Amino acid sequence: MDVQVRKEQNHSLKPLPRIPAIDFVRGLAIILMALDHASTYWNSGRFFGEFWFAGRPEVLPDLLQFLVRFVSHWCAPTFVFLAGTSIVLFETKRLEQGRTNEEITKHLIIRGLLLLLIEWTLIAWLFGAAPFYFGVLAALGVGLIVFAFLRKVNTKIILGFSLFLLLTPIFADFIWNPLFEEPGQHPLGFSALYFSFIVDPLFSGSPEFLTWIQAVVKWPQWPYGLYPLESWLGVMGLGVVFGRWLVQKQQLPDSNRYVAKRLLQTGLFTLLGFFIVRIFQGFPTSYFPIWASDSVLIEDAFAIQNFFFMSKYPPSTVFLLWTLGGMCLALALAFYYQENEIFQSWSKPITVFGATALFFYCAHLVVYGIVPSILGVKNAFSIQLTLIVWVLGLLILYPVCIEFRKLKKEYPQSVLKYF
Repeated sequence: MDVQVRKEQNHSLKPLPRIPAIDFVRGLAIILMALDHASTYWNSGRFFGEFWFAGRPEVLPDLLQFLVRFVSHWCAPTFVFLAGTSIVLFETKRLEQGRTNEEITKHLIIRGLLLLLIEWTLIAWLFGAAPFYFGVLAALGVGLIVFAFLRKVNTKIILGFSLFLLLTPIFADFIWNPLFEEPGQHPLGFSALYFSFIVDPLFSGSPEFLTWIQAVVKWPQWPYGLYPLESWLGVMGLGVVFGRWLVQKQQLPDSNRYVAKRLLQTGLFTLLGFFIVRIFQGFPTSYFPIWASDSVLIEDAFAIQNFFFMSKYPPSTVFLLWTLGGMCLALALAFYYQENEIFQSWSKPITVFGATALFFYCAHLVVYGIVPSILGVKNAFSIQLTLIVWVLGLLILYPVCIEFRKLKKEYPQSVLKYF
C-alpha cells in the first residue's frame, strides 16, 4: 500500500537517473583526500594540527605544506553532505522500482553497519588507531542508520534539526557552559560522540559509585575519534534537505541550469558569510581567532596560513562555511556542464572515482599506506616527491576502480551493492 500510494503521487515524474554531477564532486573530494593521505604516509614535513584542544601552533609550516593539507578540508564535509543527498536519491529510485520502505531502511542500516565494521577493522589498523576509532566512515555509518529512520520526517523538521545540531557549539558556549563549566571552554563535553552530554554534567561532583559508572561508560575512551556526531549529523541532514529539493527540481525542463544557478548563489552567499564571520569572529564561531584581544590582531593575521587556519576537530562554524560554500560552487559547475560532451570526456576519471568512493577509500589507504612501510620509506619523501607519489597512486587506482565498477554491475545482488 505504501509503495502504491507513493507511485500514484509520483506518476507524472520522470524516472530519476544517476546524476553525474554528484559523482564528479564526490570524485574531486576523494582525489584531494588521496593527496592528504599520500602526505600522511610519504611526506616528511606533513602538517596536521587543526585540533581545537591543541591550540594554534606556534610555528605554522611553509605555504606549500599548508596548502597540501588545507585543500583536503573540503573532503569530509562534501562526503557527509552528499551522503545525505544520496540517501534521498537512493530512496527515490528504489521506490520507482517498486521496492518497499522496509527494504530501503534495511539496505541503509546494513550499509551503515558495514561502514562501522570497515572503520573499526581495516581503517583503524591502517591508521594505527585505537579500537573503535571513530573517523569519517564511522560518522557516515551512524548517519546512514539515523537517517534510515528520519528520512520519513518532514523536510522542515530535518532542516531545523540539522541547523540545531550545527549550532550546538554556540548553544553550549552561551547556555550550557555558563551553567556547568568555565566560560570560554570548548563544549566537547556536549558532544554526543563521547556520551558526555549525559555523563559529565550529571556525574560532576557525584558520589563515588556514580563516578565509577562514568568511568565504565567512557572506558576505554569508546568510541575514540575526531568526528563528533552532532556536527556531522547536521551536515548530513542538510544533504538530505538538498536531495529532496534536487529531486523536485530535476523535473524542470532546464533543471541543470536552474540547479546550478541556485547552487552558485548559495555558495557565494556562504563564502561571504565565511569572510564576514572570520574577520569579525570570536569564540565559538572560530576556535582559532585572528584577534588576540578585542582590539589587537594576532601577528600576520591575514597571512594565508593564519587567516585560513581553522579547527576541523571539531569543525568550527567558519570551517563549515568555507568548505560547504566551496562544495556548492563545485556542484554548480558540475550541474551546469554535466551534459556537455567535452566536460563528460575529460571528467570521466574523476566521475569514476566518485562512483566507487567507498572502494577507493579502502584501496587508496592500502596503496599509499602499506607500500612505504614495506619499503621502509614512511615519511621520508619531500613534498615534491609526495605529489608525484600521489599522482602515481591515482594512475594505479583508476583501472582498479573501473574493474570494480564492472564487477559491481555484474553482480548487482551481491555484497558489493553496499559499496
